[in-house]
Order: sequence, then structure tokens, then C-alpha cells
Amino acid sequence: MEEMAFDLKKLVSREGDTGDFISLEPEKCDGCARCADVCSMGLWSVANGKARLAPRYQELCLECAGCWEICEREAIDFWYPKGGTGVVIKFG
Repeated sequence: MEEMAFDLKKLVSREGDTGDFISLEPEKCDGCARCADVCSMGLWSVANGKARLAPRYQELCLECAGCWEICEREAIDFWYPKGGTGVVIKFG
């Protein structure tokens, strides 16, 4: 089977200023790393027993909300960016 190569920059663009749309409550985080495991963009890491979100997440996040959904401790809050901003997925 032939491997498909694609340029993410051709498939994804950003519109407007999203503002913050993900937050972490460190006191609730137990460092399980499930957020890091589920993030296809690699925006989460764990250091000293706590999750950390990449400073440039607004530019890179695909807004899938997987990190929020998988966090059993409810340490991550996620809301979609305001209308007219955020990720735009292009096909073809």
C-alpha cells in the first residue's frame, strides 16, 4: 500500500483571532498524560506531574476537543473559538 503524503498547511488555515479557547486547572490535573496521548498535534506535555499546553496552541490546535473529552479529572476546559475564527479545513 502506498503511503499518502500531504502538506498540512494546504489542508488547514486559520481565520481571525480565536482568543483563548482551552484552559487547564493545574490543581485538578493528576499528570495521567491522556491529553498528550490523544492530541494529534502534540500540543500537550507532562512535566513534574502536571499537564502543560503549548504556548502557541491557538495557532496549531485542530479544535477537536479530544483533550477535554478524555480528561477524567475535568482539569481541561474547552470551548470553540468565537464564530468566524479558528481552524478551516480545506479539501481537494
